[in-house]
Amino acid sequence: MMRGGTIVWMLLAIAAGISLFLLKYEVAEMEDRLADINQRTLVNLEAVHVLKAEWSYLNRPDRLEALGRDLLALEPVRPQQTLGIADIPLRPVTAVEKSSVAGTDTAPPAVDPIPPLFAKFRRTQ
Repeated sequence: MMRGGTIVWMLLAIAAGISLFLLKYEVAEMEDRLADINQRTLVNLEAVHVLKAEWSYLNRPDRLEALGRDLLALEPVRPQQTLGIADIPLRPVTAVEKSSVAGTDTAPPAVDPIPPLFAKFRRTQ
């Protein structure tokens, strides 16, 4: 007859064998998933390289210039089309600005329509 310690060690050896068997198949499954992920990564990298090449091809300056000329009727700017800073008209004063300048409004406007940097360009009425 077998002693109790022998039975315990036999059960532990069987449990270890079963655990190693299951672990082997789990590792094999993880390796297959890793190989699949690596393959998809390579496919995506190739797609990115193709897309970058297409982007570079489509953004050639001569092609964009031709498209702009044909589809948008764009032409180079002529010197007669430019204005000096002094020739740019100021925007009209709104009712909120008029009331805050006159002092009739007790509450200040929520946002100063003309930042302090451009205050010297403020129109006075």
